[in-house]
Amino acid sequence: MEKLARMRWSDELSIGNVNVDKDHKKLIEIYNDLVDLIELGRDREEFAIILSKLTDYTLTHFRKEEDYMQKFSYPNLSEHKNYHCDFMYKVAMFNVDLLSTNPPDPKGIINFVDKWLSQHIMKNDADYEKYKNEIQSDAIYQEY
Repeated sequence: MEKLARMRWSDELSIGNVNVDKDHKKLIEIYNDLVDLIELGRDREEFAIILSKLTDYTLTHFRKEEDYMQKFSYPNLSEHKNYHCDFMYKVAMFNVDLLSTNPPDPKGIINFVDKWLSQHIMKNDADYEKYKNEIQSDAIYQEY
């Protein structure tokens, strides 16, 4: 059986905002907990509990991130919120389906979360921080 890859924090994932990066590191930590559960052969219920933890933390992070983007009138805020909603819906449905009679493969869930987090952080989140830095003339928007 092929071993699943844990996500590792790197400068490539940093968007240049310490507070946002801190939240992203926590999301990666929870993701890695999911990988560990699969590697240890734990049951679906335990996986669903950690997936719920990911959902809860992601909700908090998304709220903070959206409030932050609102402060500097990020022009793509609506689109960014849609990405967040799509992710939350998909993860919530994974969680519901995990306890059904025909559950999804946890590895498929892992692959989805891995790809989404990496792309979202490196592209979408990096874009709003780049925009903020381009329009910012002082440190007023450093709060997150």
